[in-house]
Amino acid sequence: MATLRRFWIELDLPALSWLGQGIGVTAFDVRDCLSMVAELFGDEPMPPVRRITVDISLAEPPSVSRRYLGVSVWRGVWYPPQNLETGPNRDIDRRGAPVDYPTPVTQRRVRASETLRTKNTWWDEIPHIGNLLWPLVQMHNAENARRMRYDAPHVRTHCVADPTYGYMLREALDFMIAWQPTPDEWFDPTGIRFADQRDLEEYLRAFRDYVSGDRPEPIYPPGSEPLSPEEAVRRAMRNLVINPPEPEDLSTDERLSPDAKPRLPMDE
Repeated sequence: MATLRRFWIELDLPALSWLGQGIGVTAFDVRDCLSMVAELFGDEPMPPVRRITVDISLAEPPSVSRRYLGVSVWRGVWYPPQNLETGPNRDIDRRGAPVDYPTPVTQRRVRASETLRTKNTWWDEIPHIGNLLWPLVQMHNAENARRMRYDAPHVRTHCVADPTYGYMLREALDFMIAWQPTPDEWFDPTGIRFADQRDLEEYLRAFRDYVSGDRPEPIYPPGSEPLSPEEAVRRAMRNLVINPPEPEDLSTDERLSPDAKPRLPMDE
């Protein structure tokens, strides 16, 4: 199955033009992308394409306001936010795409290990990470490991009840799988370390298939094993321990009522 990719298209237009800064598109390939760009101009000829950047990062987006971005995981034009009107499902028709365009340039992705300044950058690049922080990051944290057995079914149910949410979550998980985070990169935000990258990829694919309804159970992270009955009882008992209050020393001045006056020493 073809994978959606993010494109940034720069046309030969004046800088002050409403499309002079560029056009953001999510599409299957270049011709699919350019056919949707051509629709923006209606019956007018589409200006020549100056530059095509593939896999554009939204961690450091082009110099446009985030308020004017559409849904970048939907197929369509997300800057300007045209796909807010068209929605995620559109017919594919590449006939409107120009045949003459420059060779696309793939944006170089910076790994977290390359520089200290860019640590965790790959998390910021996940589509809609701000709206999907819980199912993509926080649910997988070490402190939430056992809760995942309770929370994962709720996420799956929500994907069924809200198809748009489910589509966005699956696209984000596809991005994570394609990125192939290393065990160190995964450990940094989650606190859980996998033995090798193959195990981590299997874990991500299983979670994607689970929320998609193609798998009965996800692979639960290390440390999520249910407590034994004995350990559960011991933890419950620890939570019920009540420390008795210390006896009050009513002879001290601090224990006197607000109206009481301390007695003077005998030598005074």
